[in-house]
Amino acid sequence: MGMAAGILNLGNPRNLLYEAILTEIRSWAEAPRKIFTLAHYSGKSIEEIASQSGCDTREVLQILECHETRLRKALRVFRIG
Repeated sequence: MGMAAGILNLGNPRNLLYEAILTEIRSWAEAPRKIFTLAHYSGKSIEEIASQSGCDTREVLQILECHETRLRKALRVFRIG
């Protein structure tokens, strides 16, 4: 294990989950990534996101639903039980 891995404790399941989330989100195109980030990490409303992204609210909701599903599928390996 390299020094950085030791410092970050990358063997920790929480850190592995965090890295998996980042990897999945980074694999998306810029527009859906921005919409997802505004909704989940900036706490913006659907209306605010629509205004900032130039999409209508239906499109924002569709993008969020699609990419939330993609994220859940990508993280299935972390489910217990």
